[in-house]
Amino acid sequence: MKKREIVTEINKITVYFIDIILVLLGIYLAFLLKFDFEPPKFNYEPALAIMPFIVLAYLVYMFVFSLNDVLKLSLGETIYSLFLTVLCLMITTAFITFFARGFSYPRSVLLISTVIQFILLTLWRIIVWRLIRRSHGVKDCLIIGNDTLEYVTKKILIKQRDLYRIKYVCNSETTYLDEYLNEIEVVFICGDVNLELKKYIIDRALMERKSIYIVPDIYELSLINSKLSRADDIPMLKVQKLGLTMEAAIAKRFIDLLFSLLGIIIASPIMLVTAVLIKLEDRANVFFTQERVTLGGKLFNVIKFRTMVINAEKMTGPVLAGEDDPRITRIGRYIRATRIDELPQLFNVLMGDMSIVGPRPERPYFIEQFNKTIPNFKYRTLVKAGLTGLAQIMGKYTTTPEDKARYDIVYIKRYSIWLDLKLILETIKIMFMKESSSGVKDEITLRELIKKLNLEITIDKDNLF
Repeated sequence: MKKREIVTEINKITVYFIDIILVLLGIYLAFLLKFDFEPPKFNYEPALAIMPFIVLAYLVYMFVFSLNDVLKLSLGETIYSLFLTVLCLMITTAFITFFARGFSYPRSVLLISTVIQFILLTLWRIIVWRLIRRSHGVKDCLIIGNDTLEYVTKKILIKQRDLYRIKYVCNSETTYLDEYLNEIEVVFICGDVNLELKKYIIDRALMERKSIYIVPDIYELSLINSKLSRADDIPMLKVQKLGLTMEAAIAKRFIDLLFSLLGIIIASPIMLVTAVLIKLEDRANVFFTQERVTLGGKLFNVIKFRTMVINAEKMTGPVLAGEDDPRITRIGRYIRATRIDELPQLFNVLMGDMSIVGPRPERPYFIEQFNKTIPNFKYRTLVKAGLTGLAQIMGKYTTTPEDKARYDIVYIKRYSIWLDLKLILETIKIMFMKESSSGVKDEITLRELIKKLNLEITIDKDNLF
């Protein structure tokens, strides 16, 4: 391990250690404020007994809400993640005190400590965020691709230009590749670059210790979780089969039953209020059912709260919803923004047609269209369709079907109960993020975006875009 990597790991551990100190300090200060700086042992000792469990819970939520990867979060996302972390920690602490029979742990201390923890952690993590961003700096990069080059370039410009300064953009036929590679620190390789060129770029980048990011195709995706094997003395990688083992499927079904029942019980007041509001708006049906595809291509009727006018597709036919879609009702906009319209699908999970976590179920019409144009799309039905999934957590409503398919394949390859639990908790994080639930919208061209941002980027050929 290089010296820089060792320093990075030490810095991470230091951040986590100070996080824990601030979490425990928040509890201590809450006791001092509650009891005029003289907390009695009768109240304080239960807190000491459960502190190891509180620390463990904090570390779990910290990883679930991505606070271990501050570099990729904006400052606003960092603060939002902290808010969810301390909120979940408060709920967990309440459960721990109940099961530990710590009834002398005052509820007021629980509330005060949560507020103090959020303030202390926010101030600390703002400092950490600024230091990490300053340490990383803005790195010069090259993006190489073909048909998807403009799409990938715009994504990086819009979301990560404070981390990466795009210096060169070129296609696979460029004659200046070596010159470009000499002048950059990071290279982004689009998924439509041929394998031979990928191997050449990766070889150069590895030798010169440059960072590499690859938009994966099915070849790269298939290598995820591969196991090292051998034939005599020949090293080999065994590519794991796509899909779940029988044991994993049984465990996943148990999780589905547990969470769907809990979800229905907890969400029943919300669903009742939503149903009344939908009914009051236009006196029409509360629920909307539609044929979707799940495991093995099986068809089923998905249940959702209706967010559009009756017979919305009578004139348009099957189309994806837009951000300002006129078919969406007034109450429907709020329901879609908070994803409440998806709650009735808990009954689909209970009945076994869906899973809590998995690729989102698509309509047969779109499945047929996507299978013709997206080679990886067919792999999504190797597991049950899900209420939420990796594509919904990592992507957005406007994420392309190609990228959603990539996320779904990654989920299938990396499946574990822990991953399912993590994605369930992360769903809470994105429920109120407008960006994740917005509709499909047109974007400006790359050249217009470069001009708007007043950037200087060398585009290898004038006729690229």
